[in-house]
Amino acid sequence: MRIRKKSPISSLGHVSWQIAVDRPTSDGLALEVEQCSCPPGYIGTSCEDCAPGYERSGHGPYLGTCVPIQQRQAQCTGAGAVSPYAGHGGRCECKTYAQGPNCDQCPPHSFYMSATNPQGCIPCFCSGVTQQCQSSSFRRQTVEINYPRGDRDQLVLTTSDIRQPYRPPTPAYLSGRAIEFVNFQEANGQTLYWKLPAKFLGNKVTAYGGTLKYTFRFSGEGRTNQEPDVIIRGNDITLQHTHRETIHPERENTIELKFFEDRWQRVDGQQGTREHLLMALADLDDILIKATYMEECSQSSLISVSMEFAEPQGRGQPAYEVEQCVCPPGYIGTSCEDCAPGYSRTGGGLYLGLCERCECHGHATQCDKEYGFCVDCQHNTEGDQCERCKPGFVGDARRGTPHDCQPAATRPPCHCNNHSPRGCDSFGRCLLCEHNTEGTHCERCKKGFYGDATKGTPYDCTPCPCPGAADCYLDPQGQVACRNCPAGLSGRLCDECAPGYTRSHKIAGRPCEPIGHVGDNERTYVPPPPPHEGEQRRRNRHRRRRIRVRSRFYQH
Repeated sequence: MRIRKKSPISSLGHVSWQIAVDRPTSDGLALEVEQCSCPPGYIGTSCEDCAPGYERSGHGPYLGTCVPIQQRQAQCTGAGAVSPYAGHGGRCECKTYAQGPNCDQCPPHSFYMSATNPQGCIPCFCSGVTQQCQSSSFRRQTVEINYPRGDRDQLVLTTSDIRQPYRPPTPAYLSGRAIEFVNFQEANGQTLYWKLPAKFLGNKVTAYGGTLKYTFRFSGEGRTNQEPDVIIRGNDITLQHTHRETIHPERENTIELKFFEDRWQRVDGQQGTREHLLMALADLDDILIKATYMEECSQSSLISVSMEFAEPQGRGQPAYEVEQCVCPPGYIGTSCEDCAPGYSRTGGGLYLGLCERCECHGHATQCDKEYGFCVDCQHNTEGDQCERCKPGFVGDARRGTPHDCQPAATRPPCHCNNHSPRGCDSFGRCLLCEHNTEGTHCERCKKGFYGDATKGTPYDCTPCPCPGAADCYLDPQGQVACRNCPAGLSGRLCDECAPGYTRSHKIAGRPCEPIGHVGDNERTYVPPPPPHEGEQRRRNRHRRRRIRVRSRFYQH
């Protein structure tokens, strides 16, 4: 880049230079870069370097010839050695997680040395709560798609954007031994993915080192789609994989993808880490396999999918890559990824958070592992932390003993026929009878009212239709009858004049008055008795006495 000497001002703007690397990037494949099949002694994409055990000579074309190093013997035979030949001073160069004179030992806090591992040994993850681990004794097990058993109903098409899930108007259908989708024009240019069913999700931390294998077929026109081939999500972590090799339309393609961190990238293009991968696998929410492989895709079929994980009863190969951590109290799982019974997750700590003992005040042994609320409170307690007594029990449940909540003193039932809004006292007596009722249980109508107060409605008691607010009752025929009519009145409703009384409307409030009664404003003439009326009465009494004496005489 030349700068003019006579120019008073020179500046250099943004400079970028694309290079090819051996991992997926957002810039796509470097199809212009060659990948040579090198002869023995040469390495590199263009065979530009000498392989370990070889050195450059001054002869030959271009860079020179790589010839074997004859004077040195292989000394670094450990699987953790970078080269089988010792360097200057006769010392072996060890990989990142390898140690020892021969690079054949794992350093502390790591496990399982392998020659194929670029780091030598695998560092302990253990969710950040311990650094003590070793290879598990588990074996590989496989979960796979089984279309005849209903997996096709759980395998759905979606996009990579979980915030706006795709719902195809025309669903995929089963075609032979594969599930197939053809209506890509309905997706409006969106890249579609197959979302694997629930049996592939959840806690799959033991899938580390295992293989995700799938076979697919597609057809279409245009350029190859550059979107990621596989996307996994879990614990708010998204990782993706872009296949490096060429895939072919109109034929079956099989991809085998290892669950190693160097095979996965973050959405920002950075290399994934072991921590990222294990955290995502600890609680998988989604596994997406690409269905749109070309810009104008016309057909895509997913033929088979299988995924390896490890378990104690597995029948496959030993899962040496799966760690078995020595978990502290409160943690369980091969990587201490779960809380033990009686513990729940908190927001503190590294990675997945800390597991702390549930606060159940000694009344429950289990709680929800994620939210912390207590499960199955005992000792007559209730609440998220078993912090209060159940109805009918009294005490302080927070004291933390089995005897915190005792039965409350037995109180008689409160039964007021819906006429007492204040309920009852401690003896079961109604405190305030309303609706013209009275009684211990508001069970009868007040004086001056009639009806059945036990019906429990505000209209149970009706005012009596009796004069003078007299009390009333219901007779055996169900008719209202007045009780204790006022003087001068009689009848069922006290609406008739009693014997010796006659109807009168002259004095208010006295509908009936005695016969011959002289009112305040009038006189009534009473004729005198006939003459000698008193003498006649005396004679009659004397006659009756003589008859009785004569009767006794004849009886003897």
